[in-house]
Amino acid sequence: MHDPLTVAFEIRRPWPRLDGYRTEQADRTGERWKVGGAFWVIAGRAVYWPCMVTVWHRDPSGYDDTTCRKQRWRWHLHHWRVQVVPLQAMRRRLLTRCTWCKGRSTKRDQVNISHQWDRARGHWWQGETGLYHRDCSMIHSAHTTCVCADPRLQHRDHGRCRTCGKSRSYGMTAEVLDRTRERAAIPHGHRTLPQEDR
Repeated sequence: MHDPLTVAFEIRRPWPRLDGYRTEQADRTGERWKVGGAFWVIAGRAVYWPCMVTVWHRDPSGYDDTTCRKQRWRWHLHHWRVQVVPLQAMRRRLLTRCTWCKGRSTKRDQVNISHQWDRARGHWWQGETGLYHRDCSMIHSAHTTCVCADPRLQHRDHGRCRTCGKSRSYGMTAEVLDRTRERAAIPHGHRTLPQEDR
């Protein structure tokens, strides 16, 4: 099934953010001036105008624009879903907790990794559920991966292990397996090994 949401409009914030990656790209291409859209180049410096509000059109069919496409779908106010990015970021920072370590989301350590496709929507005054910090996500994945020394896998080198009941991905190298074992040794709910185990 395709996503029924399509961006109808975006409202960008009136103050820009300097974008270092785009500056490097402008240096490589020799681009000195480009005005228009979200990314500008002014005298060789890249400028990015982040989005403040995104207006989504949700097609009533549940697919991507099969019902409304031939009509003036952008102006179907009754199909709009409005996303206010600063409020969404504030909600995530104040209310959302990492599922693994219960830590907050910060600018440098965001809780924004999900292990699921569709999760139930919560109320706006509640934090989002099922989200992880990046490193907590890797630790959680390591705890659900077979790290047996002599696994009895369904297939020759991947599948569910008959010994521990966990799964191992296809093509897992010895180096990746060693890193996974290190992460699996971290106790549940922690981000590092306890001091006495180091």
